Amino acid sequence: MENEFNLNADETIVDRISKIGYGGFWSGNNELVLTNQNIILVKKGFFGNTEEVVKYPLSDLRVVNGQVQAKIGRPDNVTYALDLYFNKGTESFRFEWESDVQKWIDEITEIITGVKVERDEFAWVGETLAMAESVNSTIKSFKKTLGIKSTEQVSIKCPSCGATLTGTEGETVKCPYCGTFTTL
Repeated sequence: MENEFNLNADETIVDRISKIGYGGFWSGNNELVLTNQNIILVKKGFFGNTEEVVKYPLSDLRVVNGQVQAKIGRPDNVTYALDLYFNKGTESFRFEWESDVQKWIDEITEIITGVKVERDEFAWVGETLAMAESVNSTIKSFKKTLGIKSTEQVSIKCPSCGATLTGTEGETVKCPYCGTFTTL
């Protein structure tokens, strides 16, 4: 299998992914191979036959202040791009998943710098919660704009006496203990 890419004697495959787009459009039938020396693009035809194999030496990637010049791009609303900045230009490979692009950036960085990239495997949880809160806030704002009243039950502390006040969000309630009116 490794001979199909004409690898050097000291070159080994680190990662391999199919369903890759290349350049300005998503074709999704190409393959990308990462070795300890090169990134290899296997351009495939409509029926899956190999049309061309292109090698991009990792030694040609730009490194600035110890940082490999690679980033996640978002060329459209469907795909994510692995944008690599080489000494002689830029190459862009399209992936289906952002996490795959990040994994490749981390692997390339580790090969070039020799430093393992540590990622919090649960970092996505915080990002997902933040996105959910943003969506929820947008929905509430949209409902308010349209005059749709909330049905969400909330509880807050009375600002005067500290008693628990419960009701529908946006409703004005009277504290049963001190008589203060408060909007939930």
